[in-house]
Amino acid sequence: MKKGLAVIYDPHNVYQFLWYYCTYGKDIEWSALCLPNSYKGEYLSEPCEKLGIFKNIFRDTQQFDSMPLMKRLIIFIKMFLFALIGKQKFFSKKFIRNFIGDYDFDTAIVLTDVGLVSGLFLTFAPEKEIIILEDGMGDYEARKYSNILRRFKNLFELQGFCLSVLGYSNVGHYYPLRTTKNCIKYCSHPDKMLYKNYKEMKILFDMEKTDVTAFKKYLEIIYPNLSEYFDKKAEVILLTTPISDYISDEKPYVSKIQEYINNNYKGKTILIKKHPRDKATYNFSENITAIEITNSIPAEVLLPYLKDMEILFCDHSSTNLYLTSYGYKPKFLYFIGLSKDNIGQQTMCRYRAKEEFINKLKFFGLGDSQIIEL
Repeated sequence: MKKGLAVIYDPHNVYQFLWYYCTYGKDIEWSALCLPNSYKGEYLSEPCEKLGIFKNIFRDTQQFDSMPLMKRLIIFIKMFLFALIGKQKFFSKKFIRNFIGDYDFDTAIVLTDVGLVSGLFLTFAPEKEIIILEDGMGDYEARKYSNILRRFKNLFELQGFCLSVLGYSNVGHYYPLRTTKNCIKYCSHPDKMLYKNYKEMKILFDMEKTDVTAFKKYLEIIYPNLSEYFDKKAEVILLTTPISDYISDEKPYVSKIQEYINNNYKGKTILIKKHPRDKATYNFSENITAIEITNSIPAEVLLPYLKDMEILFCDHSSTNLYLTSYGYKPKFLYFIGLSKDNIGQQTMCRYRAKEEFINKLKFFGLGDSQIIEL
């Protein structure tokens, strides 16, 4: 039997792998390599055990960024020296053996080539089948070495540039990686990809061949209370955005959301899925039954359950990438004045002007979505 290895970082990663498994991967003997996800550490080995589809589960808790600087420098010097003699694959095999020992595999699935370890797996192609899934909106950025000219002051970006040039990984999303040419890429919108240097590109979440019953079964194993939210006969789901990403005083815009919901959904039951960074409190009228979905459940996991519901987004998100696969027609709230108020704010994101907001929807096949101005 063909042996497969799934490299797991986060719930988004698990969700995409489960789709692949229920669509193409049931005849493969799978193992999982569970790695730390930023400050959250490694926390997905337990859910992977519950699934019952992995023969082996390898774990590691050491995050590269948290290693002592000297240790990281030694690793980088080794990578550089092996790259000079064209032995990147030899280094990768030796490095990954620290995680999985002598375990051998025929195919590996990684969420992205952005992570150091997942990027190293790409050096094994075409000797092995390497599949790259979708890592959100970042996959749709243009990749070129000249991007470093605008980012060279950022140590993280400089690291990503160097690793890309050496042929190991694409830390940061913005640089070409020559090893991708031997890999199969699954993405929700292949025609929209600006970077296309892959052996083959296929559509992610094409549900025609998916065993949807099995897909839902596995999701409910990981999230045992998932179906309970949809037993409430909710008619609407609101997916929020962290408005504090755009402006320091988010209250006026939170009030606009509350006012819209109160005026348009009287007597209805509404599910609320808050963005993980959204710390706002939403208070609706007494004649609205609001049920908040726990933050441990990623938004994309909800998609198979939303067929008969009105879907209301507060902004663009990576979840938007998968809506056309389900044939959904969501509505989007657009905050009038926020793009102007956003100017000069010491916040992490820029709010799009309305025309740019609409163009982004068109780009991902959502141009006919209703935009509600608040």
